[in-house]
Amino acid sequence: MATRVTLIGHYPPPYGGVATLMAQMESALGAAGLPVTIWNLGHGSPTGERVVDFDDSNRVHEVWQLWRALAGSEGDVFHVLSSSYRSFWMASVCLVLAGMTRRKMVVSFVGGAFAEFVGSLRGGKRSFARFALSKAAMLLPCNEEIERAVAKLAPGRPMRRISNTFPFDAEAAGPLLEDVERFVESRSPVVSTTGAASAEYDLVGAVRGVAGLRGKHPEVGFVIVMTRYGNSAYQEELDRAIEEEGLAEHVLVARDIPSFVALLARSDAFLRSTLVDGDSMSVREALSLGLPTVASDTPFRPEGVILYRKGEVPDMMEKLEAALSAGRADGADAREEAGENLEALVGIYEDVARGS
Repeated sequence: MATRVTLIGHYPPPYGGVATLMAQMESALGAAGLPVTIWNLGHGSPTGERVVDFDDSNRVHEVWQLWRALAGSEGDVFHVLSSSYRSFWMASVCLVLAGMTRRKMVVSFVGGAFAEFVGSLRGGKRSFARFALSKAAMLLPCNEEIERAVAKLAPGRPMRRISNTFPFDAEAAGPLLEDVERFVESRSPVVSTTGAASAEYDLVGAVRGVAGLRGKHPEVGFVIVMTRYGNSAYQEELDRAIEEEGLAEHVLVARDIPSFVALLARSDAFLRSTLVDGDSMSVREALSLGLPTVASDTPFRPEGVILYRKGEVPDMMEKLEAALSAGRADGADAREEAGENLEALVGIYEDVARGS
């Protein structure tokens, strides 16, 4: 009998980040023949036969719901996805509840701020985190930096690094939203990105970098897919940059699109302008599609990315020009890694379910 898996964390909508990873894992595991249930701890209220929504507006009630769900579940393995701050503490609570109910739980750690966050824990918070992680059957950091941080927090615990990429069917991505479709049809080349209205994503720098392409590419288009996080002050700064660069007709700011992959498939280059980052899902998706991918030189980037010096717009412009000139690759190496990750994860689930 196939291992019954419950994925726990943020599930779309809203789209982006950990939610996108969770949806990709659900699809890949289902295609591999594993029964998958979703426990959504996010802000949205997705529906579906396999989706259970928890009350994120009342923390005490949410914990009580999780305890009841774990106690009554017939699942073999529970896999919680954690980044930092709230999701880390919810993952920790899930681990404690799993210990209380004798459930087997795996934890993934993602997010560019994770290592710094974990390193800042002191006193009671650090003690609680160490206690919670001692209940995990397996810890799954997504990159070397996070692996080192988790190893310091939970020395000796079973651990395996798995990057944030799993197989996906680009042809099943679905159509673009109408306004996005009209925009990409009217512009060439099309550069896409995703991020939040927050300084660490450096979207203002990205706008100025794309503006510099207009000399050679007067009809260039730039699609910025915004997540729900961020702040109004940075959004205003971004709007001013678009106006100052005369890009009102060349930039489309979209929100909550159901498939970023569908946009990547219609783009000529992908830009990741972050000043800090983890194992970016969007970078992984772009590479799997063979899309020329330009990204800032933060500490961790996978093979195949064209790197520029973070925060330096002229270098970004130069690398974007190089990417547009290079055109698409076949993406075979990225897809091979995604397949290996799925195989490894299924094996981990089987080992955990058997208790080995």
